[in-house]
Amino acid sequence: MSAIANNNFSQEELASFKESFDTFDKNGDGAINASELKSLLRIVGEKFHAKHISETMQEFDTNKDDHIDFEEFLALANKIVKNRAPITP
Repeated sequence: MSAIANNNFSQEELASFKESFDTFDKNGDGAINASELKSLLRIVGEKFHAKHISETMQEFDTNKDDHIDFEEFLALANKIVKNRAPITP
């Protein structure tokens, strides 16, 4: 896995992301397709439309195989984490 892909996540974060990735990879093929991505975005609370799913696939599917592999998933996770507002008491 490249240093760019892991975005300097800790080993614990990487393990957690891998567990999440495996959960959304419903068919166990090592990649997330558009349908699986839709489920993922719904669960993390992202608002989406069919166009958004397509745009997200295009943005993060860097090898253009119509699936998001784990390395690409880490880039998506990084963006989601960065876009979250900090939790304040």
